[in-house]
Amino acid sequence: MKLLPGMRRIPVGERARFNVAFFLQHYFPKSARIKGMRDRACDRIVENVRAKGAGKVVQVQRLKDISAEDFRTRYLANGIPVILEGAARDWPCTAQWSFERFKRQFGKETIKLVDRKGLTDDDFVRESEYSEEIEFGEFLDQVLAGGRKYMRFSPLLERFPELRADFDGKLFNRMMGGVFGVIHQMFIGGVGSVTPLHNAMTPFFFVNICGIKRWMFVPNHYLAVLNPAADGFGYNHSGANPEQWDPQAFPGLDCIDRMEAVMQPGDVLFNPSWMWHSVRNEEPTIGLRYGLYHPRSMMSESYTLFFVRLLAARNPSVLTGLYYSLIKTDLPQRDKELLITKMFRG
Repeated sequence: MKLLPGMRRIPVGERARFNVAFFLQHYFPKSARIKGMRDRACDRIVENVRAKGAGKVVQVQRLKDISAEDFRTRYLANGIPVILEGAARDWPCTAQWSFERFKRQFGKETIKLVDRKGLTDDDFVRESEYSEEIEFGEFLDQVLAGGRKYMRFSPLLERFPELRADFDGKLFNRMMGGVFGVIHQMFIGGVGSVTPLHNAMTPFFFVNICGIKRWMFVPNHYLAVLNPAADGFGYNHSGANPEQWDPQAFPGLDCIDRMEAVMQPGDVLFNPSWMWHSVRNEEPTIGLRYGLYHPRSMMSESYTLFFVRLLAARNPSVLTGLYYSLIKTDLPQRDKELLITKMFRG
């Protein structure tokens, strides 16, 4: 993200030192020398942001209408989130999808919920991944009753392809000016459920179908303050929480600038490549993430994270994903769903 006017900047040299160490840690995770280089770079950056006082909170802009050309010039090219207010209000998904309809039509189907480290607020996910199978209707009942289960990054439209006709994906392709592929993922969660701070390489449009969602965004410019783990996943996650500042675990967190947004039913959010974000559901919600392969923005928004993802991600690697996408296309449906879920979280 090219920082908005007034947002504090970190010297390029300091960020470069941290980024180099972060990249190398993926290959040499036990190296004390590299860890020391990263820690020193992080300390200098924290000192820099603290010297400028408390960070500011900027509201994400809401637009009722914008041309594809203006969108690409103002938001895509600059890596800035934006909400297209009510853009999906008249789409069939917003008018027809509901907990009741899903339970009536698909309630007896068995679905898989997959939670991964850093992307869930459930304490039991201590390893890289936890999954369970559950009847869809039972899951929906638990969500409405205030349970903690949360369907994140689910390839549900692979399972129920008839739902794809209910939203206008071609609009998103036109807005981006050409893409090399898309991935659909569903989110269904109850009151108070959250997805912690994370980012991934694919830009996406998020259609909020029902309920209210509250978002927070942190530019990748502040990568060192968020201090993510170099664990080789296909996404990045941070334990930092700017809403509940922990000065010992994440010093300087209260001094970084960030953005916030609230989505109503029918709103569409654009989130750029590598933009850190966390989400809280204020009501039971259903949402659709329309992720896009857009190489130019995936690279330009963070050369460091792009090459980490390309060369160092191991769970799965990009080459593994390409193999199963382009060559071994006879992968069993459940395995295909799990691979999609792993590769394109964020």
